[in-house]
Amino acid sequence: MSTLQFTLFFVALLVGYVLVHLRLVRFEEHLQKLAGLRSLDDRLKSLDDRVRELSETVDKKGLGRVTAQLDQLHEDLEDLRESAARAAEAQVAIPATPPVDGGEGATGERAGRSETAANRIVAVIETRLLQLGYRNLRLLGDLSGAQFTDEIELTVETERNGMPCKGRVIMRNGSVSDVHIQPVTQAFP
Repeated sequence: MSTLQFTLFFVALLVGYVLVHLRLVRFEEHLQKLAGLRSLDDRLKSLDDRVRELSETVDKKGLGRVTAQLDQLHEDLEDLRESAARAAEAQVAIPATPPVDGGEGATGERAGRSETAANRIVAVIETRLLQLGYRNLRLLGDLSGAQFTDEIELTVETERNGMPCKGRVIMRNGSVSDVHIQPVTQAFP
């Protein structure tokens, strides 16, 4: 072998070694990336297992609790609707007090004036008792000849919270000054 052939062979061997070395370096980098992917794959599998366990736990514990809370909310809303319906039924319009007429009417008749005074007295007493929570009012007594500014004592039969009540109401100077009403159960032992 001549020197030229030996040199060319040696250079070819050197180039081949460099190429093999470069390929080997690239292959090692590729293996490192694959090792990173393998660890990533392991992490994803463990994460998938944890999510599955969490969903099973939530299904067992949380879903039952949420269902119970929804049932309770449904019952509360039903109670609220019933309460609102009862409140609407119990609502009573309080009549407005008629204005006080200082002088005689346009006709000047005494009978018309006393009837107007009696209506005003009834309206004032009804308004006060309705404000106190009494319902189904019945005023017992004669208001003919009564004046709006007189002291008047009337017997009253009424209901409060579904319980019949009896008593008296005293009116002075156009307003209710005293109310003595008690349930019938207290009046009769």
